Amino acid sequence: MDGRNKKFILELQKKPKLRRESGLYTIDGPKMAGEIDPFDAENIFVTKEFLSSKHFEDCAELIKSRPYTLISEAEMKQLSDTVSPQGVLVVAKQKKYKGLGAFAEASLKYAAANNAKAPLFVLLETLQDPGNLGTVIRACEAAGATGIIADAETVDIYSPKVVRSTMGAILRLPYISVQDLKKAANSLKSGELCGQSVRLYAAHLDGAKDYTAVDFTGPSAFMIGNESRGLSDELTKLADEKILIPMCGHTESLNAAVAAAVICFEASRQRRNV
Repeated sequence: MDGRNKKFILELQKKPKLRRESGLYTIDGPKMAGEIDPFDAENIFVTKEFLSSKHFEDCAELIKSRPYTLISEAEMKQLSDTVSPQGVLVVAKQKKYKGLGAFAEASLKYAAANNAKAPLFVLLETLQDPGNLGTVIRACEAAGATGIIADAETVDIYSPKVVRSTMGAILRLPYISVQDLKKAANSLKSGELCGQSVRLYAAHLDGAKDYTAVDFTGPSAFMIGNESRGLSDELTKLADEKILIPMCGHTESLNAAVAAAVICFEASRQRRNV
């Protein structure tokens, strides 16, 4: 393998700035590789052993439709961000939206394709743990969310750990990072973004209402804050209601990903019963 290519891939996995500037990221493993649009694959690296393995079928269409570079297992171990590489690594194009309007349009199309009764957005403020973000995306897709909006301080969605944690949800659920989350929240609330007003809920320890007592059946969005500081006062003030997840024992708060999943699945439950 060309040393320049190797250096670039290793730096791409470590440096958010390089991912932002290049618009690229890495996908490690056959299942996710098999889900990407072949035209989004910039480079494909595979081992000889992988081509004859049972996992080849997971991404056979990609391998057969695009040029690939054969590398040794030792080289794959050097490139891969995982302890046990699975024999295929893809350098892929990031999904980009030309502003919030394009993101909202994609979210509404996603909602229609998945028979969602109304938009359900998740707003994330300054989440720092890659595993948390990946779990939020995966859980929210499973619960029927139609789009995720995060501020620029939230950990990079295209970091290898986030990508792995999403288990492919990153390729399906619309997601956008914005400089001004407050502006995005206002655009949802006013109806400017989706053509209909979206009710905003803040997950907050001072919430006045049990999260199961609010109505998520209409256009809704709930906001999740930083793992240690919670949601900022600025965003909290925009909420139509502050909601609380009741807890037993001496636990003061839930992990951000757990809180997002609990609320999102409650919205899913309500919508199934409408």
